[in-house]
Amino acid sequence: MDKKLAPAPQTIGEQQSQSSGSEVSGQSSWSRVRVKTVLNAKGYIIGSCIGSGSYSKVYKSFYRPPRLDSGLGHSLACKLIDRRRISKEYERLLPRETVAMLALSHPHIVSVMSIQEYGPFVCVFMDLCRYGDLLQYVQAMKRVTERRSRLFFRQLVGAVRYMHEQGFCHRDIKCENVLLVNASYVKLTDFSFAKRCCAPRGGAGELSSTFCGSIAYTAPEVLKGIPYDPKAHDMWSLGCVLFIMVSGSMPFDESNVRITIGRQERKEYGYPAGLNLNPAIVGLVDRLIEPDVSVRATIGQVAEDPWLRG
Repeated sequence: MDKKLAPAPQTIGEQQSQSSGSEVSGQSSWSRVRVKTVLNAKGYIIGSCIGSGSYSKVYKSFYRPPRLDSGLGHSLACKLIDRRRISKEYERLLPRETVAMLALSHPHIVSVMSIQEYGPFVCVFMDLCRYGDLLQYVQAMKRVTERRSRLFFRQLVGAVRYMHEQGFCHRDIKCENVLLVNASYVKLTDFSFAKRCCAPRGGAGELSSTFCGSIAYTAPEVLKGIPYDPKAHDMWSLGCVLFIMVSGSMPFDESNVRITIGRQERKEYGYPAGLNLNPAIVGLVDRLIEPDVSVRATIGQVAEDPWLRG
């Protein structure tokens, strides 16, 4: 039976108990309305909400320079994070996310223009990707053609290769975190669980012990709760993204973690009946959704894959 294609229902990092919701001391006078008023005075017009999570909302925004001669302005996305609602674990990770967002600059990574803080609220202004996320695209199209899958995956691999070369790992790669600028151009976003895992171009780095990411895209070593190589975790997640694009279904049923781990380790995943895929795609997915970390494909190996190079 095909696995239902839906947003990943649970993020491992969100399994931590949420904070009590008590307001940050000395910051109780701040509200979303007040923050929007302050931003408006600075030239940021906050529009409609285009996305939301357990501790943040994303708004379509427009920046209008205060001085008329400084430009015509441009559209942005504003991620408004309420620190009173986030878990203690994410409170610890938030500075890492900020460092990663400001340190990374790549055509296929969402650019951050400004990060501002008002009381308990953190406002992140970044690229506006008007065409939604990759999961929405797959759901609308049923599955992505081989030609477009290659195009999207090549762009995504380029972004992850750049991150790894800069010493960063994403740790939450999933279709929802791949945004479409247009029908042929994607950008990787959401660095909530990103961290510096090694020196730039430094090769192997330290193992991670923060068990984060969305279960549907998470490698078995992470689900088993053992220290893991975050680069290898990114590669497993990339394999899941490619599988979903070309098949229109999920490789594993994430409803029962114990059963999922067993199926991952036995490589028990299958494509929808009647789907005639290029064997080169099937082979690449198999090298990525590989439980043995020692032989799982690296980002450099994937970048040189004949199918991806076209």
